[in-house]
Amino acid sequence: MDQAMTEPVASPAISRGFTANTFSVHNRRISATFSATSITGAPLLHYRDGQHEVNARGDDIRQVETDIGTLVSITLEPDADAGALLFTVLIPRVSLATSLGSQALSTVGFLTRSRLPPRLPANVQLQTYSVEALKGTATFVTS
Repeated sequence: MDQAMTEPVASPAISRGFTANTFSVHNRRISATFSATSITGAPLLHYRDGQHEVNARGDDIRQVETDIGTLVSITLEPDADAGALLFTVLIPRVSLATSLGSQALSTVGFLTRSRLPPRLPANVQLQTYSVEALKGTATFVTS
């Protein structure tokens, strides 16, 4: 006698164990949304402050995995006489119980101003940093 064994199949909407892939963070001056993937497979980052609004995708976004999370960087102002201005956000690892879940998060962002080296030898710091405390939400988005 043939016995068919069946197991319940969870729908994708209630499956367990998802890693967040979309992060929206902000403070009074800055808002940023990072999607680790998109419909094209490329990452997306939207950044906005009082002087800049940048939509970056693919290779315009630099990602470095570290022990404390992923550093995600974009260029707000390219190299010029004043030097480059970069925005970097530390993306923590976030686990979600379901694909419909969300998780509040706290992290930091860095604005880095890079100066060009002086023409004559001099003792000078070439990068300065502004650290921004950020709060927001991590979610899972199906692409």
